[in-house]
Amino acid sequence: MLMLAGVGRRVWAQALSLRFRPLARPVMVPLDDLVTPWRARQFVADGVTLPSAATPNQPIRFTGMVVRTAAGDNQPETFTAVCVRCPHEGCDVEFVPDPASLPQDVKNEIGRPVAHAVYLCQCHNSTFKSEDGTRLSGPAPRGLYRFRVTSVKDAAVEIAEVEEDLLLFV
Repeated sequence: MLMLAGVGRRVWAQALSLRFRPLARPVMVPLDDLVTPWRARQFVADGVTLPSAATPNQPIRFTGMVVRTAAGDNQPETFTAVCVRCPHEGCDVEFVPDPASLPQDVKNEIGRPVAHAVYLCQCHNSTFKSEDGTRLSGPAPRGLYRFRVTSVKDAAVEIAEVEEDLLLFV
């Protein structure tokens, strides 16, 4: 029991200490594509690997997905963006808008009802919350890598930063 508490604390501390780095250039996603909550829009972002990465200072491109998580004001906190590459073995994850449509074995593995859309890795059935990319179930060692929505302006959602770890492990 104490081991589980210790692991839980470490995971919580890591989640709070996420560090972000600027993308090579911000990504602008039209706000009109994100009017409805829980509807996703795919985007492509360019970055540069960190100097400490296995292949340092190299341009990289990754695909992401941005979702409006609540109705109302167009504030950055109303949107979340994640990389659609599963951290387990690098397969692309799929956005599943209706969790009721998940295969029964995936629902069983999650072990509890899911209220909103999820991301599902078809390779090994890892599932992730659409709210923030955190891991729900499966062999993935962590949640999806995150992008930071930095502002909402001029009828577009601006995504200008990416979780630092993604620039190390690509």
